[in-house]
Amino acid sequence: MLLQISKSPRFDKKLRSKIWPEMMMDEDNHEPDFPLHLISRSMLLDTISRNSDIKTIKKKPTIDDFEYFHKAIGPIIEIANIFGIFPIYGSRSPSPSMLSFKMRSFKSYYAIAVCVILGIFSFISIVHMMTVLQSSVLSLQEGISAATAGAVFYSDSFIGAVIFYFLSPKWTKLQQEWRLMEQQLDSYKENNSTCPPLRRKFTIITFIVLFFAIIEHIMSLIVNCTQIDGQSSSSNMTFERYIEAYTVKSHGFIISIDYSLGLGIVCFIASKFATFIWNFTDLFLILVSTGIAERYKYLNKNVLSSIENKKFDFNWLDLREKYAMLSSLVKEVDSVLAPVIVLSFFNNLYFICLQLLNGLSSNEKTAFDILYLFGSFIFLVGRTVAVTLSAARIYDQSRMVLPAIFNCPASSYNIETERLQHQLSTDEIALTGMKFFSITRNFMLAVAGAIVTYEVVLLQFNASMKS
Repeated sequence: MLLQISKSPRFDKKLRSKIWPEMMMDEDNHEPDFPLHLISRSMLLDTISRNSDIKTIKKKPTIDDFEYFHKAIGPIIEIANIFGIFPIYGSRSPSPSMLSFKMRSFKSYYAIAVCVILGIFSFISIVHMMTVLQSSVLSLQEGISAATAGAVFYSDSFIGAVIFYFLSPKWTKLQQEWRLMEQQLDSYKENNSTCPPLRRKFTIITFIVLFFAIIEHIMSLIVNCTQIDGQSSSSNMTFERYIEAYTVKSHGFIISIDYSLGLGIVCFIASKFATFIWNFTDLFLILVSTGIAERYKYLNKNVLSSIENKKFDFNWLDLREKYAMLSSLVKEVDSVLAPVIVLSFFNNLYFICLQLLNGLSSNEKTAFDILYLFGSFIFLVGRTVAVTLSAARIYDQSRMVLPAIFNCPASSYNIETERLQHQLSTDEIALTGMKFFSITRNFMLAVAGAIVTYEVVLLQFNASMKS
């Protein structure tokens, strides 16, 4: 019995090539005049039994498909969406082309509402700061810390929320360029190398940063739960009493108006949103920097592996274009994230100095208060160092392959090799703070020196204002 199956839409060319690959093409790579419509049932069943994996014609996702940057950072962006950051859709989609920013959408309106609330808190805290700095009651407070902490904290959070909102449409385009770069680099593989395991790295980094951020914030909540009369509130504490104690102590700039439970709850929730933005800014920079640095490391590993095996028969033009593509992406990322970088370092610099100032000039504080101040100081320093070193890796990795290229033998040296050397030697590939500074390892020493200088000035200024 013969079956006429070639006319069936289910029995397409791909399926036929899967069953009879030797019959699909002749010597000239053309389909032969084989009467595929005359196939016996026994022939069909026998072939299918010998090709039991026929149902897997459709390509399944590989491990590499889940390791590219868009898929790795998607879950973290979804967490940020909860707090009104990055109001974009499709962060967990298979392709960056499915990312979208919709001005008229729930996420967009939600992000705007967060910006408005933080903006109101920022305005009130700035007015309070100006009033306190011009008054004579500063000596009765805790010095410059009480006057400026709220203003800087909420202003930075408000600016961060606004920056991330306007960053969203740019991010969708940037991710498409990023994915194109990854596809081009994935075509260059030596020794069966695999893509960088970004998912695991991002998960570990996010867990570490958020874990210590939660610990630091819990300590802050405990420190700020002292009752209004100064007594400990650890016993017989109701929710209403705790909210009042927390609001009065941590949001003194707000309580120039009559306190109410509703106001206390709003202050409590707003502080959580501001705290998340404060931590997410640094986390986001660490993840982006890691994603770029790992791509440089991946390309360098392939090149160095070939050179170690005495394989210098590179397509130097193709290799130079891949490094140029990475360099172009770094510059694009730098132009998009420059405001975030400036905000991050300004924020960290201020709060490092503030927490150290509070710890060194603390009077009548409990042991737990001092533990919190220095614990918060260590956390801030660690977070700043992590941001700096992560971003500095981009500069380090971009030049790592240079010594190996300089040792290229004359037989393999050509004009494209020379152009690649010149490109890697002269092009400063690094993230910058709006071109004011470049983030390298040397920059970390400059930041440390600035912290020491500002701390000495703050200690003297704080003492003079309280005397």
